[in-house]
Amino acid sequence: MPKTLNIAVIGAGTMAQAVHLPVLRRRWDRFAVTALVDHSERRRRESAEVWGIAEEKRYATVGDLVDAIRSRAITVDAALLSTDGLHVDDLLQLLRRGVPVLVEPPLGYSAAEIAKIADFERMTGRNLVMMAYPQQYDDSVGRIAEQIAVKDVRMIEHRVLMPASQPLFGGAHVTTSAYDLPAEQRSERRNALQEAVVAGSGESATQRDRDLYVKGLLTGVAHQLSVIESVYGPLTELTAVRHWPKGVIPGSIELLGELEGGAHVHLVWHYLPFAPEYSETLQILSARKRLDLELFAPSHGDRRSTLHLREKKSGVVTEVATVAGLGSAESMWEAFHAFVEKGEAPISGPASAQQQVALLRKVLAAIVEADGRDIDAVVEKEEPEADAPVAAEEGTGIEVVAPAAAASTVTEPAEPAEPAEAAEPDETVEPAESVEPAEPAALAEPAEPVVLPSESAPLAGEPTEVLPDLSGEAEPSTRTDVIVDAWSVEGVPSEGEPVEGEPVGGDVAASSSSEDPTLPHESTGPIRSSWPPAAAGSAEGPSSDAAEPSTGEGSAPDAGR
Repeated sequence: MPKTLNIAVIGAGTMAQAVHLPVLRRRWDRFAVTALVDHSERRRRESAEVWGIAEEKRYATVGDLVDAIRSRAITVDAALLSTDGLHVDDLLQLLRRGVPVLVEPPLGYSAAEIAKIADFERMTGRNLVMMAYPQQYDDSVGRIAEQIAVKDVRMIEHRVLMPASQPLFGGAHVTTSAYDLPAEQRSERRNALQEAVVAGSGESATQRDRDLYVKGLLTGVAHQLSVIESVYGPLTELTAVRHWPKGVIPGSIELLGELEGGAHVHLVWHYLPFAPEYSETLQILSARKRLDLELFAPSHGDRRSTLHLREKKSGVVTEVATVAGLGSAESMWEAFHAFVEKGEAPISGPASAQQQVALLRKVLAAIVEADGRDIDAVVEKEEPEADAPVAAEEGTGIEVVAPAAAASTVTEPAEPAEPAEAAEPDETVEPAESVEPAEPAALAEPAEPVVLPSESAPLAGEPTEVLPDLSGEAEPSTRTDVIVDAWSVEGVPSEGEPVEGEPVGGDVAASSSSEDPTLPHESTGPIRSSWPPAAAGSAEGPSSDAAEPSTGEGSAPDAGR
């Protein structure tokens, strides 16, 4: 009989309560939750009461849990790490105790950050980290390669429609999203998260660039890439990139790339907050076969994926449909049991996560370059003048100017824009409002509580909040550096030159100066704007998305989950 593993659940947010804990409770023959860790006292108490975890087995930090393991006050065979993306320090504490860990993506925000975990595994010679991509372990996904071999693949189409949280988690029993850390501790964690995001996206990236990097790429497109990787391996060539509508974050993202054998991959990811339901479809074409797969979000519990295969043999078309035997989340936990108990290698670990974040950094660089900017440009910090000190209220993006200098720094009101030139709405930036100069004492703490990503339920469709830029260079709310709705193309129109709606030809060298050139499978070719005309015309256009207001969720979508 398989051993029952004692699991420590670290992070009691929406993903833990909506996806993982239900599986652990249902599979009592394989798993027992023996510890719960969360730095929110209220959520730790409420979730532990719901899921039946004794008070003496609740901990505020991973350090407290490790101390209990070291003193043998508790037995832990493995852990689930489902916090806000600041995983590395907590993860290293567990790995040094030899505890295998299932980690909610992203593992980290930069290749250098993830390298700390990859290097530790190489040093110890043990696989201790498994990435929590449930759909990699879905039964239907596991049968794809048996039906169409990689050498026969002509084209892969993978599309995700991501709504806001209600269609994803409305049926789950989630106790609370309260985040009751003291202001000082909350600010400290927020600063650490911001530093990690800046390190991954680059110091010259704007806050919108960082929002897109986390909300759209690391917690969205990354899940699509993980499904393709589990079947046919990673993308080795990135051909074209597009993001639209202008200024809407995360909006819609489209990628065209190639597998190692030359097969083309087309990924489309839409964040549509008012969509009625989550949708994910995968279509794979070969000369004789067409495979269609419908996947469900892991938070939908026992809903099973369905695989349809149409094939032509001897002039006769046949169709076979098969349904997965388990939900994707339960299949993943079965694989994690084998990972811990038998040492079976995971589909995705630190090495693949490091490679993936390098690819997504290239995608971000291509989107920014289409806006006429270089995300790897060196940032020169200017010292403020002595007679006009400027401070930035933390997290607001509003400059507070000393009264003596206010007359020379006030922005003049903009002239009314023509209807055709109307700016696109921004899901993440609220219009600036006139404010009174802040009192010096008000700068010590943020004006309102800040919710960290995991605390508002990241992943399978719940947006992950990217915290305000705390780098010291606050951006005014009236900024116009929006993400351009354009292909990755060389050059941008000069000042006063109209922007054409059609993509411009030419090659754009992928920006990779900050990436580790030794990473496997990295593309060395240019990113081309050679998307077929039909694909360019398939964009939804600004008519519907342009009017898409902010959801107010404060969290970013995470695709495929």
